[in-house]
Amino acid sequence: MIDGRITKNFSLWEMMNKEADESTKLVLTPENTEFAQMMQELRDWYGKPMEPSSWYRTSAFNKKVGGDSKSAHLDGRACDINNIPQNLYKDFTIAWQVICSIHGKIGGVNYYDWGMHFTDYEDKFGNTKFVIREKRK
Repeated sequence: MIDGRITKNFSLWEMMNKEADESTKLVLTPENTEFAQMMQELRDWYGKPMEPSSWYRTSAFNKKVGGDSKSAHLDGRACDINNIPQNLYKDFTIAWQVICSIHGKIGGVNYYDWGMHFTDYEDKFGNTKFVIREKRK
């Protein structure tokens, strides 16, 4: 980690949610650090900046925004990216599936009108294979 960077293009500041009212107490673990590296691999594949809008969430902030009470955001293992064009959702899904497979993770994506949600922790919810959810609104 150099100058607050977890990876070449993502900083600890980007991982912590800037909209939460309370202090963020993100504890870096091997799992969420690997997830950050996986997000870096996705960014490298894309070749353009990606803008995280929500990564790690505290329990209080997650509840405030209507997140699942077991959300992977609570572990720092989910990331929402706003600036992905909808016409590239399928390409991003394939790239994320490949990255998850390489890392031996059961990942998933959610599609929204505002962007995409990525996780490498679908097994937390009992899933045994990659999950794609349409949640556009």
